[in-house]
Amino acid sequence: MEQIRKTLLTLLGTFLFVLISLVAVYELALVLPGSLSDDSSLTYVQFVMQPLVLLLIPLALYLFKFPQVSKSVTNPQSYKGFRLWACVRICLLCIPIILNIFFYYIYGEEVGFFYLALILMISIFFIYPTKDRCESERNFGKDKTNQNNEVKP
Repeated sequence: MEQIRKTLLTLLGTFLFVLISLVAVYELALVLPGSLSDDSSLTYVQFVMQPLVLLLIPLALYLFKFPQVSKSVTNPQSYKGFRLWACVRICLLCIPIILNIFFYYIYGEEVGFFYLALILMISIFFIYPTKDRCESERNFGKDKTNQNNEVKP
């Protein structure tokens, strides 16, 4: 379980590094923001990103409650299903963060994209892979009684 947790933290750290690098490139003026500031595609991109973010957050938070995913995650023979779906869940939140920050700068610091990225960043706290969370999600839906019908703590 600890190895899976390290994998998830590495994935999260990689996304954080990409995000900080993207912000640094634009804030240090290595690339000037606003290259599409007068483009008419802004409306279309916002129209796509806003519902996408609003759909991805609940999907990521409730991903392990879907029957097919839950069966794969709680499989006692393998941790591969848990690792796969936990990585998918992190990607469901982190990839739109990077896209929104990129759109924020490329469209001339359009604040709507920044707010969407901020909402997604806040939602990461609810899926951060702590040891207790990984163990509880791995055992989600399993019977909490043992052979003697004693409740486990």
